[in-house]
Amino acid sequence: MESSSIILLLVSASISFALGRIIVHFRNIKRKRRSLEQQAQALRDRPVEAEAKNKAKRKRQLKDLGKTASRKFR
Repeated sequence: MESSSIILLLVSASISFALGRIIVHFRNIKRKRRSLEQQAQALRDRPVEAEAKNKAKRKRQLKDLGKTASRKFR
């Protein structure tokens, strides 16, 4: 083979490899973002805990519920 065809082969292989890696990189970013959104949605949609029998814990629960309710209306 000629040296020019070997160089052309190396250049095309490196470009192909680089494009593949870039596509995989952006796909991984998209998957990670979607995963974080699903986790956040799961936290928002989780069922409300039963009211605690401990008075201090019940106050904290009510305060936390008030914070989340105020965020929903913003």
